Amino acid sequence: MKKTVNLDAMIRREDFKVEKGFSGANRFKQLKANDLGSNSAMRYMLKKPDFQRETRDWTVTQITDFISSVLERHFIPSIILWQNSGGATFVIDGAHRLSAFMAWINDDYGDGEISNEFYDQKISDEQLELARKARVQIEKKVGKYSMYQDALRNVQKYSEDIVKKAMGIESFAFDIQWIEGDVSVAEKSFFNINRKAIPINPTEMKILEARNKPIGIATRAIVYSGNGYKYWKNFDEEIQKEIENIAKDINEILFLPKTRKPITTLDVSIAGKNQMDLQFVYDLIVYTNDNISDNEDINGSETIKVLSNTRKVLQIVNSKVPGSLGLHPIIYFYSKKGNFKPANFYAITLFVKQLKKENKLDVFTSIRSEFEEFIYKHDYIFDQINRNLRSTKNSAEPLCKLYFAILAQLVDGKEETDILRMIQQNYKNLSFVREEEVSSSDFNSNRKSETYISAALKSVVRCGICGGVVHINSTSVDHISRRRDGGLGSAENGQITHPYCNTGFKN
Repeated sequence: MKKTVNLDAMIRREDFKVEKGFSGANRFKQLKANDLGSNSAMRYMLKKPDFQRETRDWTVTQITDFISSVLERHFIPSIILWQNSGGATFVIDGAHRLSAFMAWINDDYGDGEISNEFYDQKISDEQLELARKARVQIEKKVGKYSMYQDALRNVQKYSEDIVKKAMGIESFAFDIQWIEGDVSVAEKSFFNINRKAIPINPTEMKILEARNKPIGIATRAIVYSGNGYKYWKNFDEEIQKEIENIAKDINEILFLPKTRKPITTLDVSIAGKNQMDLQFVYDLIVYTNDNISDNEDINGSETIKVLSNTRKVLQIVNSKVPGSLGLHPIIYFYSKKGNFKPANFYAITLFVKQLKKENKLDVFTSIRSEFEEFIYKHDYIFDQINRNLRSTKNSAEPLCKLYFAILAQLVDGKEETDILRMIQQNYKNLSFVREEEVSSSDFNSNRKSETYISAALKSVVRCGICGGVVHINSTSVDHISRRRDGGLGSAENGQITHPYCNTGFKN
């Protein structure tokens, strides 16, 4: 998956239909560099339609190449704008071009003053790292915007080429084209133009179309931990706060502690590094909710319902709430090489949801340690099913079904060979020989992660009740000998358990 830079804060979003009609006033013909600085009135006047996808489709190389094109005075396509009757000026085409140029001018590749204000100082480590890499590469290839400004004031300090480019930037301007027509014309133009630019996959289009529906609002609230552009801003203030608080809870359950490669600790997040992945969160919401309203959310109640359902399921998967199973991500959601596996994550989410619905959490807990040993040892089986179905989403339900089949076998007292035989009978096209990675002298990130994980699991903390692996985000301290039986509150009489084992299964 290509690493792209988050430039979404450069141009603010606005409700496309705040004002009806369109305006012919204040029509400018060009946008120059000094129009796009952080304190420029023009920057505040420019808006993106609220339904536009996040401005984060360009890689560092694309941004660098675009800035180089500006410096070399190559042809730059016009920016297409539309102005409503209230005077708000919307970027219909050219948001990435403008945002890339603004990022360079303001030294903000998702981590600067503009971005920090937009995200309320809460920017993910992944975004910060991509911004840092972008800055290093761009400064190496083309230099800072501030350097070219200084070259105009201190010609003697710089080469003839730098001075020439600096003068070119001073005279450079984006040409502007205006759309004539009302909001329906502008919206149709937007989608016609943008569908032909960077292809929009079906899920992304669903998110765009659902921007005012519970699933669309919930998806963006979770991804940005209740920050960024507030698609819920028209709800009552109390509702807004509740949406933000639940979204923040979910974001933290999913993405804390931060996961870094190579893996050098078992304290990893349950959802890998997918924090900025709208599609991942959208699909997760689908799996954790039975019925989601397809109507626009008028007062925020449906969005809160969707968020609450997702949080409830995830709290059972891994959290400190009393009913949490505390499933360890390394066992359930990562490969032996430390790579996050979305298909397994979705499948286990469905599995847990169904266990809760059928009152089978005790059944699972009774054989949990054997279940974990089997799925970790034979992880290649689940990987093959995912590959054969060629889709993470298509794999979720079949994998969940297999988890229940394994559970049933273990409850019946079946041995490992019996379970493997059952899987062979039901999945004829599977190979039961693990594919080994071709060895080389390069000790890469995957091998480093695999070495650490293998060694660390030998001495990992296990639950004193069920014997399953315990994760840092989901622990409970329990009496070995109960208090009611005279057990003391001493360290010698304490044991680490999963929250559910302590408060549900044990009792």
